[in-house]
Amino acid sequence: MENDGIEEGVGESSWPATAAAADRGATSAGGGGVGYTDIRKEIFDRLMAMGIEEVVSDPPAFREQLDRHFERLPASYSIDLDVEKAEDVLLHRRILDECADPDKRPVFHVRFVRCVEAPVDSEDKAQGPSTREYGNSGGSLTSTLREIEFKGSEPCERMMEDLSLERRKVVDDSEASSARRDVGILHVHEIIFSTIDKTKLLAQLSSLLSEVGLNIREAHVFSTTDGFCLDVFVVDGWETEDTDGLLQSLKETAARNHASLSNPTNSAASERILELQEKIGDSNVDRSLLQIGEKIASGSSGDLFRGTYHGMDVAIKFLRAEHVNDSSKLEFLQEVTILKSVNHDNVVRFYGACTKQRKYVIVTEYMPGGNLYDFLHKQKNTVDLTMVLRIAIGISRGMDYLHQNNIVHRDLKTANLLMGSDHVVKIADFGVSRNPPQEGDMTAETGTYRWMAPEVINHKPYDHRADVFSFAVVLWELVTSKMPYENLTPLQAALGVRQGMRLEIPSWVHPQLSKLIQQCWDENPNVRPSFAEITAELEDMLRHLQGSKGSNRHSKGKVHKKSQG
Repeated sequence: MENDGIEEGVGESSWPATAAAADRGATSAGGGGVGYTDIRKEIFDRLMAMGIEEVVSDPPAFREQLDRHFERLPASYSIDLDVEKAEDVLLHRRILDECADPDKRPVFHVRFVRCVEAPVDSEDKAQGPSTREYGNSGGSLTSTLREIEFKGSEPCERMMEDLSLERRKVVDDSEASSARRDVGILHVHEIIFSTIDKTKLLAQLSSLLSEVGLNIREAHVFSTTDGFCLDVFVVDGWETEDTDGLLQSLKETAARNHASLSNPTNSAASERILELQEKIGDSNVDRSLLQIGEKIASGSSGDLFRGTYHGMDVAIKFLRAEHVNDSSKLEFLQEVTILKSVNHDNVVRFYGACTKQRKYVIVTEYMPGGNLYDFLHKQKNTVDLTMVLRIAIGISRGMDYLHQNNIVHRDLKTANLLMGSDHVVKIADFGVSRNPPQEGDMTAETGTYRWMAPEVINHKPYDHRADVFSFAVVLWELVTSKMPYENLTPLQAALGVRQGMRLEIPSWVHPQLSKLIQQCWDENPNVRPSFAEITAELEDMLRHLQGSKGSNRHSKGKVHKKSQG
């Protein structure tokens, strides 16, 4: 198990606040200006001034209710609120109250926000941001990104502007003249969603909105302290201002294709669980011989401990009891199925599992070096080219083995790559891995946005070549020691990749390696090389590098700490 749930999972559920909103919330940690409690007071005062019955009839009681509402939600909720639309807090409370009834889940609320004019493409569909907009005063939350002028912007800023979800202003005369071309109308709606919070929920919601034909312009995603979610999306793509039709379409699509949004258990999933349990057996783990030591990581649904088994150092993954549902069981059993079937020097070794008792457990070899993500980004290590190539060759060999055995990993990233002695890297975390069907390709959106291939982001059919795209991002991390798209949230990064954005490869990167990275993350999956070809290319680079070093030809590479300056 990797610890992606600690960091990346949080990143996928949040958006950076606007500067103004951040200033409003500064004193929640003790700074100056208007603070967290002041935002509550401002909301309360505005609702009182509006004369809303439930507020003015018993102000002290309502104030307590308001405090409880804010205390259920993270501080980012207060920061993102538009206090000028104070009544929306009542709407959010009402939606969460409704969600408490299992028979009403999931809860959708739709409202029209505004119309925007946008250029019309060759298929006569309005595309992209607008220079003019009109309609009501907007959604319930403040804009994630504000206006950024194109003049003098860096490439990253320009991409963030492309992903910005408020109105744009054209600042160049030449751009202004182009606005006279044909334009169409985009109808922008706000969709508020609530259900039981769970892992991979954002991916499911993104898929749902895409299936209805909607484009996400903005997202604010919040988890309550008692296990619910309150997710606000600003979207375009619905052809009219009509909200009833959009609401009906969302409900029908959710019921048809996303039953787990309302009911985490269903008969098909239960049957699949029984099938996998029978196939796996109990994998012969003798619990009496399992010695559990220190906790070394926590994920979104489980904990990882170091321990011993039959005298061997092992990693012990427990599925937490509060997260045991059909979805987590299926992911767990799928991982056991894959681990039982593989045996390779660059794939983590499996020792056994418990799959029929109250506690679900997987036992694998212990990797003392931790994961590659922590090695690069938390421990601030950099590696020389020789080490980059050695690590990359190990990953590529392991992935080639998996693909030769018809296994698509679907979540290849540095957090799922474990390091042993002498920096040997092994592939781990097969919870979302699959044996693709003989006929047709997979279409479910699975993986982590910063490493995700565009065909997966776009909910198109995909196969093993999606792993090659993810490998390109891992290779970029190795040569730069940087977080992919570090100035963007995961969802912004995904939207950018969908539009053709790629990470910038520094000019000092070995030209052959730079070319390989670009081939691996090509938009067209058919152009991407196989891992057998990638391994051969990397091995060729390493041979030439060692040959050029003369007496150092047997060097294993070097690791350095990043400069703190």
